[in-house]
Amino acid sequence: MAAVTKEPSFDDALDVESTLWTCKECYVYQIPPLKNESGHRANDWDVNKWLWSGKLVVVAVRDTIEIRLIDEGTGNLFAMCPMPAATSKNVDPVIDSSRYFVLRIDDGKGRHAFIGLGFRDRSDSYDFNATLQDHWKSVQRQVEADEMRKEMEARAATEPLKDLSLKEGEKISIKVNVPGGHKERPARPKPSGGGLTLPPPPGGGLLAPPPPPAAGGLPPPPPAASASAAAMSDDDFGDFADGFQGAGDAGDGDGDDADDGFGDFKAG
Repeated sequence: MAAVTKEPSFDDALDVESTLWTCKECYVYQIPPLKNESGHRANDWDVNKWLWSGKLVVVAVRDTIEIRLIDEGTGNLFAMCPMPAATSKNVDPVIDSSRYFVLRIDDGKGRHAFIGLGFRDRSDSYDFNATLQDHWKSVQRQVEADEMRKEMEARAATEPLKDLSLKEGEKISIKVNVPGGHKERPARPKPSGGGLTLPPPPGGGLLAPPPPPAAGGLPPPPPAASASAAAMSDDDFGDFADGFQGAGDAGDGDGDDADDGFGDFKAG
């Protein structure tokens, strides 16, 4: 019986790489063996004596992450750490610092080793860890989307399709409710004559009504004149009126005084 060979598909032949994050400065350390199951400690390393320094690039190849350590001067690959799953221990943070990690590097030929990885800035170590977590979250969302698609395809294959076509003689009536569609617009008033007319003022052009009367029904009396003004009026016009009245009384007499005065003048 002849062996059946599977032809490589386009997806298998083409592995698209996507660069997720790049750090221009990182340090590699030679670490001692693990002492206990609690984890590695950066305090056991000599962090001031690093083995290598260069650039770190996080690359996504499909669902797998590759952490590549590249020499900035030559561009050659120094080491590579594959991370096939989110639960993989190939990238293990130390228990006493947030800037150091332990990587399980692989040469692609079955040989591996553990090295220490450190960052000078704490922000770089945070970005490195956040990049790994974001990638695995996106992978999980893609897995859930693929499962939902498969469930929908299986349901569509088993369930009979509903006939939603119109039968003979059936009609569809659609009632569209347009707001204000049945209201007629009022006709614009035509100006009389050939000139332009101004619109009437608001409220019909009427003045505001007077204020309501007081509670008693009568308006309040005007304010009384002051006592000083009344006294001044009596003082200024009282003597003049009395003198005028005295003169009138003298004119009403029998005229003896007047005749006496003018009589002497005439006699002299």
